[in-house]
Amino acid sequence: MRLSTRGRYACRAMLELARCQAQGQKNISIDRIAEHQQISKRYLEHIFARLRRAGIVHGTRGSKGGYTLQRQPDRITVGEIVRAVEGPLGPVRCVDEPSSCPKSGCCATHDLWVEAARVLCDLFDRRTVADLAREQTRLDAARKTNSQ
Repeated sequence: MRLSTRGRYACRAMLELARCQAQGQKNISIDRIAEHQQISKRYLEHIFARLRRAGIVHGTRGSKGGYTLQRQPDRITVGEIVRAVEGPLGPVRCVDEPSSCPKSGCCATHDLWVEAARVLCDLFDRRTVADLAREQTRLDAARKTNSQ
């Protein structure tokens, strides 16, 4: 399965929100996220609309507006984010919608696709935004050390 840019960018945007909030900042603007993550502002607006509908972020309008995480970063999983912007994680449609396939119930590959979806879901549901933030902090420190 290949995630679209929507899923990858959503995870990076949530990482940015978590890091900003950890520094005491609130209502992080789309402009700031777009700049720091090098993502189109217009594209992020579509992503944030989906994240808002899923209850992952809260948006505030106005000059001091922006976005905040609805829950603590250790309570938001990568799986939740990806499902909010991509939909079901099954690698093929028949995993999530068995009635969509005329071979449902008699296909030797079906169990393989189900297992692949389970493994991916388990991994994404174990990883949180807090995990991503910790890893980014580690990578930033390593890069800083290597550049000195």
